[in-house]
Amino acid sequence: MNSQSPASGTGRHWVVIETGANQAYVFASNKQAVNVGASELIFRAGTEWVRTAVDTINNGRTEPLVEIVVAASGKALLLADDADTGRAVVRAVTRRALDEAPGLDVWGTVDPEPVAGDADLGPALTRAYQRQAAWRSRRPSASLRHPTLPFTRPCHYSGQPSTAFGREGGTWYPRAAKVDAAWRRRDDGRNRMADRLVDSAVVQADQLNDGVSNAGWVAVMHADGNGIGGVFRSIAEAYSGQEFLDWLGAFSRALDEVTVTALRYAVEQVTDRTGWLLPLVVGGDDVTVVMDARPAFEVTATFVERFAATAAGHPVVSRVLSDVGLPGLTACAGIAYVKPHYPFSEAYGLAEQLCTSAKQIKRVDENCGALDFHVLHDSVGQSLGRIRAPLTVRDGDSGSGSGGGESGELRLWPGPVVIGTPEPGSWAAAHHVTPLRKAVAALSAKPREDDPPVLARSALHRLRQALLAGRPEAVRASDQVAVWAADPGAARTFLDEHLLVAEPATDRPVSFSRILGAVDLIDMAAGTAPHAGRGSGRPGDGHRSDSHRSDGDPRTRQEVAA
Repeated sequence: MNSQSPASGTGRHWVVIETGANQAYVFASNKQAVNVGASELIFRAGTEWVRTAVDTINNGRTEPLVEIVVAASGKALLLADDADTGRAVVRAVTRRALDEAPGLDVWGTVDPEPVAGDADLGPALTRAYQRQAAWRSRRPSASLRHPTLPFTRPCHYSGQPSTAFGREGGTWYPRAAKVDAAWRRRDDGRNRMADRLVDSAVVQADQLNDGVSNAGWVAVMHADGNGIGGVFRSIAEAYSGQEFLDWLGAFSRALDEVTVTALRYAVEQVTDRTGWLLPLVVGGDDVTVVMDARPAFEVTATFVERFAATAAGHPVVSRVLSDVGLPGLTACAGIAYVKPHYPFSEAYGLAEQLCTSAKQIKRVDENCGALDFHVLHDSVGQSLGRIRAPLTVRDGDSGSGSGGGESGELRLWPGPVVIGTPEPGSWAAAHHVTPLRKAVAALSAKPREDDPPVLARSALHRLRQALLAGRPEAVRASDQVAVWAADPGAARTFLDEHLLVAEPATDRPVSFSRILGAVDLIDMAAGTAPHAGRGSGRPGDGHRSDSHRSDGDPRTRQEVAA
């Protein structure tokens, strides 16, 4: 063994192993059991398979030939005494992927140049990453391993060529190789996630084929930490030698702990239902889950809030951020509300775009997180930009009065919804979650008949039509519906606060409305199916309520904002 290697990594070679096209692999089928199993295989590729390969090579040696620095879901970083040892690890992991996870795109590279010294550890890792990216671009797609030929029978679940048969509900169906491999790991994946979160909340193993409990809608939520890549780059600049290796591994593990702890806390707040959650990815700073639409908004908001608080209180995270001179960690999330049988790959794509939209907060207030959401009534998948284009109205007067102002935009959705403590009077404060929650509470049906919502549904329909026509018509409609309201004074106050909200400190006049987003959140929380489905935990929960669109809501499938 190289005498220089134990203390600092000097003279050793970086090894990078990664999985690619993860979302395409996880969502190759619309079957949730397959999604869970595929996610489990990605997790094992970067953890169990790497550890097994390293243990085999180091077996019987007093000093290891190869050491693990980071081992996470779908990714591993190692230091090997020589390039051949590094290649042996890559060979063992990729061969196991061929055997146990056909169709999984996993590859590794070994930096041929050894680490020159303690100060070279970070730059050497950067070189290894660059080689990894370059090698990926030259590799053929994993889909070429399983060509569809005229005599192959298509998989029942994915349309790819089948290689096996599997039984479901008393019937045998043809399965593609990667579908069959994922199916075999579905229970392992479910149980691992349930152990990390709340077992009763996660769909039971024997009900994975049915999916999460729901009342007509499910939510696909994707969350991602803000600026995490910058933190890892700063670690390479702030530390050197063994200190760099120690803090790199410790921060990676701490980030995973923060994410799991924050999500578990959010899930624990839902105590009135079971089988409502199906985690697909929970690791590092990434979260992708499918859940019952009813608690989805509050679960996501609680997760984003708790992520920042948990990170601030974690000793490793706080120490690293202090050393590298960066602010606290925050997260953003996107929620796509869809029908239960809507293709999950498209729902995930929308949730990912909504998460990207929420990340606008990074340019405004780096101490806050955010979320964005959309209720998708259309059965045809579209990009978020195309969905929201009809909901962006030219605003001829973005001032508080009528006429004469600079032309701007009126956006008929409230996102991004900011989570945290923004500066009063700022853009982030205008988009904060608290006013949106107040709007939802004011518009929600009350348990007492003598305490009606601040505006009737017919008034909300009138306001929606007016908002699509622009500010002048919305102002006229607001005057009308305020007069019609049971309490005109309360209605006027509500409309002044939520109907047309000006964004401060923007390049051009922009306003938005909380009304339609609040109505959609009420509908999602109430559910639309005639029964709540299994495991709701509340008698009658999920029945069509007074807050649902049972009174002739004119919104079309394409014209729903959130």
